[in-house]
Amino acid sequence: MSDEAPPANTDAMALARNRVRNGPALDWVRKCSFEAEFKSVNEAPVTYLLFDTQIHAERRESFVHQAVRLETMDAVQHWSQWRLQFEPKTQLITLHALKIRRGDAEIDQSNLQKAHLLQREEGLERFVIHGWFTLLMVLDDVRPGDILEFSYTIETHPRLFPGHGAYFFSLPQAVSIGKYHFAARFNPARQRKWKSSSVDLRPVETEENGLTLWEWSGEKYVGLKPEANTPSWHISYPWIQVSDFLDWKMIAAELSKAWALEDADETVAGIAREIESKELDLPSRIEKAIQLVQDECRYLSVSLELGGQIPTPPEIVARRRFGDCKDLSFLLANVLKKLGAKARPVLVNTFLRKSVGDFLPTPSLFNHVVVEFEVDGKKRWIDTTFKEQGGGPFNRFIPDYALGLPIEPDATGLIAPPQIPGQSQLYDLREHILLDTSNAPSLMAVTLCAEGNQADILRFQLKKLGTEEMAKQRLQAIVNRFGNAKRTGLLQYRDDRAANRFILAEVFEVQFFSASHPNPKLCRVNLPGNWLAHVLAKPQKAGRRTPFALPYPCQINYVADIDSLAIQGIKLSDPHSNLSSPFVRFNRNSKGGHGYFLMTLSLTTNAESVPAEQIQKHDELVEQIAREACRELSLLRGYSRSRPKSDFGQLPATDIKVPLVPRANRREIVPTRAMRPASRQQVRISWRFIWIICVIVYILLTLLEKSSR
Repeated sequence: MSDEAPPANTDAMALARNRVRNGPALDWVRKCSFEAEFKSVNEAPVTYLLFDTQIHAERRESFVHQAVRLETMDAVQHWSQWRLQFEPKTQLITLHALKIRRGDAEIDQSNLQKAHLLQREEGLERFVIHGWFTLLMVLDDVRPGDILEFSYTIETHPRLFPGHGAYFFSLPQAVSIGKYHFAARFNPARQRKWKSSSVDLRPVETEENGLTLWEWSGEKYVGLKPEANTPSWHISYPWIQVSDFLDWKMIAAELSKAWALEDADETVAGIAREIESKELDLPSRIEKAIQLVQDECRYLSVSLELGGQIPTPPEIVARRRFGDCKDLSFLLANVLKKLGAKARPVLVNTFLRKSVGDFLPTPSLFNHVVVEFEVDGKKRWIDTTFKEQGGGPFNRFIPDYALGLPIEPDATGLIAPPQIPGQSQLYDLREHILLDTSNAPSLMAVTLCAEGNQADILRFQLKKLGTEEMAKQRLQAIVNRFGNAKRTGLLQYRDDRAANRFILAEVFEVQFFSASHPNPKLCRVNLPGNWLAHVLAKPQKAGRRTPFALPYPCQINYVADIDSLAIQGIKLSDPHSNLSSPFVRFNRNSKGGHGYFLMTLSLTTNAESVPAEQIQKHDELVEQIAREACRELSLLRGYSRSRPKSDFGQLPATDIKVPLVPRANRREIVPTRAMRPASRQQVRISWRFIWIICVIVYILLTLLEKSSR
């Protein structure tokens, strides 16, 4: 195979066909047998008999050999369309064997004349065009109980780091494997290293034809099922890594050379000059540059050249107004430099996050790029793929990517993201309810104040959906909570993008469910705060091996503010509740009086996960929070809702600040014409009171008349 790049006008499909061939296994490959009668511990549609991967680092070849027994018709359905993805510009596929074994008979299915080459672009819905092809082989006469065995070699010639290599082996989760085998051959002069997820996964080292051979193997492996709610950074399956990259410094230096910008195009400089002409100070100019890239450039990853490893030149991205994370980040970093700020791209991994530091240095560990800039001692990270962000240049939200590798010649290793002091992620929901206990609808005014990323989410939803569609979705959320609801009036909102605060207000008619009560004059009404308990997922009762993920950052305040003359002489046995752990903090405060009840709930998470050994205590805490977040009131039947004031359901004039403990004369409840006593006895009591007053007035008038005489 020639290492020369194909002509630019080469047809992609013709190129792909020329990169697939039949051939025998190469002479360096060690044959690996397997037990055809192996029985899995757990019943499954497919039984893995052999899982074999071998690499030859000097030849850049990876050999794969697998055998699976198809136990059910469903397995036959899925595995009879055998497929393999490859990138034709950098990879060459040699198919050694593809056959069905049925008893002592073997049915060869490896004829490439029957192969289909598909350019499926499966990532197109995620706005990713990668240029990969799928080799598809439709197998004939496959039956339950057959063994599907296949082997192939992939020869890869990457555009970056052609003299280095890193490889990652792993065993699949939740399956049993009769036999697994991993092997790596390399020149001992490369100073290659290995690392694994367990001390038990150590290689057997031998010498063969002047090369060092590392081998890992095992039999009757039982894969554990993944546990729900495991953080993405925690890898719970066995893995092995092999790498000859010396350190992170070497990777950063080489990448910075590949990402070097030849400052020959005036496009980026022109963008900087235009921003400078409109904005007076550097922070304002930085904000304008960030908004330009985030909001005016669309995300589209076209990784047809160089395997998506090197960004498109900034001037091209600026003209076409689209790019992937590395394109947009490279553009922003160069614009910020032109504006006079110190800026550089930083590689991160959105899933592994802090676990990147647990692996050997290799550039393939990263899947995302952000921008770091520094002005007046303030250092920040910016994710250019986010849309409609607020907070200005120094208070934008960014996920905790934990570790990153700067693309800079003098970078020495992984760095942590800068901390943003005092950044709020508040989700403040307040529901003011004019409660009706006469079986008519109640009125509920909803005011939501969101800050930080919560404000970004609402702002993006409004931009994407529009006010009308967003109002429909919010109404549906209320219906899901209460079973029925009707919107009254329009959805109102106010967006302070600089402060990154988004406030909305709306009013609904809601039919609260009133449960029966032993006293026929009373009814039970459940307060609408039980939704807060569902924010925290419930851990399973059984013992756990992996950490349990928490919603983080999470900072929720909730207020249920209820007005009704049905609330009379309320007594609270436990008005306050404070529950906390190193991971979660919950508070409840409540206050009631004649005609009103006020309850506030707050929930804050202090960490992104709970260690496995502390799950039991966390589970108990979640159960306590679920109980404490639910309140039930016993109220008088038959009272209609009070008349709303003029500011009911309106946007607050300033920031929302409702006192926890209401004043004695908190508000005047204005009765409507429909408001009436709850029972005949109450009617008799009211008339008796009026009669007594009349008698007293008559006596006073009589005495006054006598005295005047």
